[in-house]
Amino acid sequence: MLVDLAVGLREHQHRVVHFTTFNGLTPCAAFVEELRDNGADCNDVPWAICRDEAAWSEVLAGFSPDVVFFHWWGHDPLRDWVYRSKILPIGDRPCFVCVLHHAEVAAPPNYDRYVLVANHQVNQVERVSSNPARVIPNGVALDRFDAAKRSRAPGSDLIVGRLSCLFANKIPRDWVRTLLSFQIPRTSFVIAGDGELLPALVEDARQLNAADRLSFPGYVARNDVPALLESFDVFCYATSTAVECHPLVILEALASGLPVVAEGRGGISEIVTHGVNGLLAGSISEIGAHLRNLRCNERLLRDLAYGSRRTALNFSLDLQLNSYRALLNEIENERTAARKVSHRDGSQTYDSDG
Repeated sequence: MLVDLAVGLREHQHRVVHFTTFNGLTPCAAFVEELRDNGADCNDVPWAICRDEAAWSEVLAGFSPDVVFFHWWGHDPLRDWVYRSKILPIGDRPCFVCVLHHAEVAAPPNYDRYVLVANHQVNQVERVSSNPARVIPNGVALDRFDAAKRSRAPGSDLIVGRLSCLFANKIPRDWVRTLLSFQIPRTSFVIAGDGELLPALVEDARQLNAADRLSFPGYVARNDVPALLESFDVFCYATSTAVECHPLVILEALASGLPVVAEGRGGISEIVTHGVNGLLAGSISEIGAHLRNLRCNERLLRDLAYGSRRTALNFSLDLQLNSYRALLNEIENERTAARKVSHRDGSQTYDSDG
């Protein structure tokens, strides 16, 4: 998403700082290359640098942003930068915008603006700011997906798939056993993605003599996602403890014309409408009931697939980019009024990922 925003808002200058170092990871090389190909430098730094004003200035390397978009996943490494900047007049310091990608906990305080990706996040901001938050749902590049490429012969085996990180909070540890317990005839399952639970899930399939019904493609590169989704008949999504705000992968499934079966938690119910583009469940057992229903109801499967692609139009990347353009125009007008001087064309923006 961060790449799509930086590349899509070409009328602005961008610098991207990522904090994957904190998690012992490295940035996705393909994403970094795409950013640089489009004129946006990307640095990966430890969070501690943000607390050191001199070191942070070196990271910015003379780039003086008008707007800072901080993509927040529950930590606030920019806190000290925000505090240092508060002593300056509005027109002389960056406008700090916190984009919430984490659910259920209060957002970090002292940001100038807050952007939510789903309506259910409103209470996270009410605790820290009296200013209304802007809701800008995630967007998907529809031209990357072609629902017409999906072909299914009536009566053929059903392929139920998911794509996610396979971390303990993202997928139930007993998901393989759960899928098999649904006892859905002539159905195979794809669990795509990588993470700490992948070896255990693969071992469960082996021990349960179900390796022929379950496949584990592992990590799927961004460019390979459309082809993977084209191979599914249903996208089935359940988490363990994670409450999703507005999962991009479900938008991609809709863009592929896939019916979605999922628990109606968090922002998922703002994407999936029961009986229109998927089936929402109140429990894991109800997910099984929905999948069995789709296995024997070809008409419902087709109707939901049609509704999925239509729904995806409401979450296009173009709509998301235009919403950010409107926000940037508001900020620019505010800064111009505060400084009472003309703002030069091409305001600078800054994206960070926490």
